[in-house]
Amino acid sequence: MKHRVFWTRFFLAASILTAALIFFFSAQQGPDSSAMSEGLTLTAAKLLRPDLMEMPAAERLAYLEKLGFIVRKCAHFSEFALLAFNLACWLRLRFLERPRAYAPPRAWLIATLYAGTDELHQMFVAERAPAVVDVCIDSAGALTGTLVAVAGMILVERRIRKPK
Repeated sequence: MKHRVFWTRFFLAASILTAALIFFFSAQQGPDSSAMSEGLTLTAAKLLRPDLMEMPAAERLAYLEKLGFIVRKCAHFSEFALLAFNLACWLRLRFLERPRAYAPPRAWLIATLYAGTDELHQMFVAERAPAVVDVCIDSAGALTGTLVAVAGMILVERRIRKPK
């Protein structure tokens, strides 16, 4: 029982921290957000293309723009995957007496609704704008995080119930 209480609190705290981190990233003004994305993109580009600096300037710029788009969208996907994973685990542990099937759809729905409010929040941040495509990417990430949590829960429950 002590383990359940610990993990319930852990996943609740992880959910809140992930939501706060998402809010923090969305609250960054356009130039600050772009600078962070560009730094990550440049790091990824150097890992993927060691010859990056030898490329012609126009080709390098085009490559960095394409890669930057992918990096930004992967960030959206992964942060909401993490949020939904934490929420699914918390909901499953918190409401253990309810059927297992309740936690995953609720986790996905909460994360998707948060994605919508996250984009609305960006309407009030300088040089940022909401995008429906980002909500779709966030929702896909939330679905992935939820499915990973379900797979993990199945494995853990099998291990707990396995005869010794």
